[in-house]
Amino acid sequence: MGEVWLGERSDGEFEQQVAIKQVAYPTPGLVQRFRQERQILARLAHPNIARLIDGGVDADGAPYLVMEYVEGVPITAYVRDHALDLRARLQLFLRVCGAVQYAHQNLIVHRDLKPSNILVATDGTPKLLDFGIAKVLATTDVAAPTQTAARLLTPDYAAPEQFNGGAITTATDVYALGVVLYELLTETRPLRTAPFDASAAATSNEPTPPSAAVDHPTGVVPRRALRGDL
Repeated sequence: MGEVWLGERSDGEFEQQVAIKQVAYPTPGLVQRFRQERQILARLAHPNIARLIDGGVDADGAPYLVMEYVEGVPITAYVRDHALDLRARLQLFLRVCGAVQYAHQNLIVHRDLKPSNILVATDGTPKLLDFGIAKVLATTDVAAPTQTAARLLTPDYAAPEQFNGGAITTATDVYALGVVLYELLTETRPLRTAPFDASAAATSNEPTPPSAAVDHPTGVVPRRALRGDL
């Protein structure tokens, strides 16, 4: 699908590093998704969303994006490596929620929220990445079903409607945020299954209360977000 390269200026004017994302094997479908991601990022300007710097098409006709380079680690690794306490984990998570809320206010659903798409920089700033399968919600089709046959999702973090072809709404991201929060609080996922079992698990199982895995009562919010009928 896509490749990401670290780039830097070579003209000597000033120093800057960027992430260059490019389609590895262009197909009409991938090129269309790439162009949509570029347009989505052009609409977003938030301190916790990696910003678009430039974009275009190379000599071979393959589109590319030039993005803010985030030197960081997945949010789950960050809280573990820095031994953050409960309050600090929740404060960090709320900043991520602010970025997702901003995207929703711009009628954009990310659809692939997971720790590897939420990097925390060396200064502690969380950055939301990869809008490659994001959906733009038009005012006329907010509740319209979305084609999911291509399985453009990450099973452990996907909401039930992403498996069964239901309507993709902002609740889809809320479900994924619930999984991420659960993982931040317990350092395990609520429904760990083999990929081929993920659909049944997400649509029919209730997660173990986080309070059963940790010593503090934190179960209400993630369990509410993970309800299949949210």
